[in-house]
Amino acid sequence: MDEVIKEILAAKDQRADARIQIANRKKASLSFNLNIPGYPKSNDQIKSFFQHTLKDLKRYLLANRIDIELEDEQCRVDKAGDFYIVPLVSNLSIHQIKELTEAFEIKHPLGRLLDIDLTNSEGNPVSSGKAKICYFCNQQAAIVCMREKNHSYEDMRNKINRDIYCFMESVREEKLCNFLSATALKALLHEVSLSPKPGLVDRFSNGSHQDMDFSTFLNSSAVLSVYFKDIAKYGFNFNLGNLKDALPELRRIGLLMEEDMLRETQGVNTHKGAIFLLCFSLFISANLIAANNFSYSAFADQLKKLNGNLVERELGKNLYSKRKTHGEECFEKYGSKGLGIRGEVQSGLPCVFNCAIPVLSSHLKKNNVLTDEILQKSLVHTLLALIANNNDSNILFRKGIEVLEQLKNKAKIALNNFNTSKFDNKYKELVDFCNKENISPGGSADLLAVSFFIYMVNQDYN
Repeated sequence: MDEVIKEILAAKDQRADARIQIANRKKASLSFNLNIPGYPKSNDQIKSFFQHTLKDLKRYLLANRIDIELEDEQCRVDKAGDFYIVPLVSNLSIHQIKELTEAFEIKHPLGRLLDIDLTNSEGNPVSSGKAKICYFCNQQAAIVCMREKNHSYEDMRNKINRDIYCFMESVREEKLCNFLSATALKALLHEVSLSPKPGLVDRFSNGSHQDMDFSTFLNSSAVLSVYFKDIAKYGFNFNLGNLKDALPELRRIGLLMEEDMLRETQGVNTHKGAIFLLCFSLFISANLIAANNFSYSAFADQLKKLNGNLVERELGKNLYSKRKTHGEECFEKYGSKGLGIRGEVQSGLPCVFNCAIPVLSSHLKKNNVLTDEILQKSLVHTLLALIANNNDSNILFRKGIEVLEQLKNKAKIALNNFNTSKFDNKYKELVDFCNKENISPGGSADLLAVSFFIYMVNQDYN
């Protein structure tokens, strides 16, 4: 143990030398380390916390116009732990900087673990004269508890490890939920921006719709996006065991989203199907990633568990009622072909995983930068795969099985001619068919958005 103490003291001497070397150039310096009792002073978790906090600190310095010489910064791990030092070139006085760095420590959730020191251009430490309160008991000065050995190293390390773990989990949650909510919004925007599309609203056409246009979809997407992070956070923290217990809260959020959508669009249904799919997708993705268990198969399994016998529960309950929903009418009239999005969800999104994602992957895995041209090509190809295989209840309800089969057949022909000289004509025939029949494969468009979402999540978190 005596050898370890010698190594720690030697590391602290090297830190002092680094401060002196900067002062010899007539510059003040800022250094940052953690107050970690015992030994070792660093491990993977502590290092992650240090690096995350250092990024926050540097961002804070920049925001407060405290300039540092980044080209001369030093960051290392020695026997005394993680350490950072950098020369200061700020116009602020050293005492103003001290006040600001103290404010950073005070506001940080684990601020008493942080040790931000300033040394002036003469090489002297700049002190506020205030003693830090003990991190463990929160009553006496830290130096007093240390000298009197009021707390065991084991107890202190256990508390510090637990607190750092909880802090870094909250960081992970925030980062993940930001990513998921942004990806869900990207999915909606890329779907509506894909142009031209057969019968669907895009950048240049209303498709087969008279009551909505590109702007309607942008406004609706913006309104819905404010809920995405809430759903992701709910999924990240859900651990009640039975997934079905999450359904009431997901329905509540979904109903709020529908109300806001209809208010924004003045009663036009732009995204009802997408709301249904994205609520589940955001929740399941966050829940699986929280447990470090995301994969396509795990997603499909969770979706099945979450929804159970959705078809029988929601489509089969009112077969003898006089007032039926569109979904109930399709189910009664067409059986398995009329299951719609509920059947797709109950089966674990087979159209997404078996048809759409393989196509998306074949395009996007080859390219590190997703340009508009690459995205347009991959999304057109994917949309065709979905239309060719999806029994879209939007069309089934309005036009019947014959028109649906004609649409699927034309989509298959275009799909089979993708990347050939015949493709443009075959794709135009599909678009013209939708215009002529006044049909819009909105269910396939919703599946396209969700396919893009799940694919992008898998790229970052599998």
